[in-house]
Amino acid sequence: MMYTMLASLTGILITLMNSVNSRLAAAAGYLAAAVTAHVVGLVAVTVLTLARRELPEPGRVPFRFYLGGIFGVGTIFACNFAFSTLSASLAVALSLLGQAGFSLFTDGTGFLGRRRYPLGPGRLPGIALAAAGTAVLGWGGEFRWAAVPVALAAGILPGVSFILNSELGRLRGVLRSARWNYLTGLAGTTAVAALAGLPAVPAARAVLEAGPLLALGGGLSGVFVVATMNFVFPRIPAFSATILLFSGQALAGVALDWALQGTLDLRKLLGTGIVLAGLALDSRLSRRPAAAC
Repeated sequence: MMYTMLASLTGILITLMNSVNSRLAAAAGYLAAAVTAHVVGLVAVTVLTLARRELPEPGRVPFRFYLGGIFGVGTIFACNFAFSTLSASLAVALSLLGQAGFSLFTDGTGFLGRRRYPLGPGRLPGIALAAAGTAVLGWGGEFRWAAVPVALAAGILPGVSFILNSELGRLRGVLRSARWNYLTGLAGTTAVAALAGLPAVPAARAVLEAGPLLALGGGLSGVFVVATMNFVFPRIPAFSATILLFSGQALAGVALDWALQGTLDLRKLLGTGIVLAGLALDSRLSRRPAAAC
């Protein structure tokens, strides 16, 4: 129950974080916002790491587990392209489909060292119901074939990042893993910004003019998101984590639209409800079997 609540709360925080980052991007530019979020997050998690000593598990850590931040950078650009090319509802539905499919693959195969959760026929009804909810969310969106694989990748890439970060967190500590996530993510975003010729001084001035809430809010909330997922992700099936994260994000998005714009998206509520019903059915039919070696 604790892991379920943490995953759902993290999904809510992701929506708030994305809202802050999008406002900063509108004020200072997309690349400046991405670099700022990584700088703020790296400083914050470094302070936390120094304040709280974590004892790592003995043994060597495979190099791939240090690359979670790179996949996070890929997620940022994939989401940007998908949401600017497709309707928001269809982009969300396709990214959820990509992440759910990848999480099922991960659960069934133990990909990248994850625990295995067998995919027996008893899980099919719940998975099918969750897929139906995804279809409701994406219904009516403008379909462009060129953007479909990018939208699917926008769901798969964070799944890879979660796995790498959580495995590194298990071996080296949650905060150390979060710091590596921000180090590699900052390296990636800085490289892209340099290649794109981002002017440093005007970008920094625009970030400062946006105010402390926008400049600091995305990076600080991101630290909590990364650290919490590092803690939760190894302890529940990837499919369950995906659905819980998405549900928190979707419901928070509906609440924000209602609070800020006075609109209530009934289709998103219905689709999210069906997806949650699929998760509940999957949990009941599979009875959350113990991990297989």
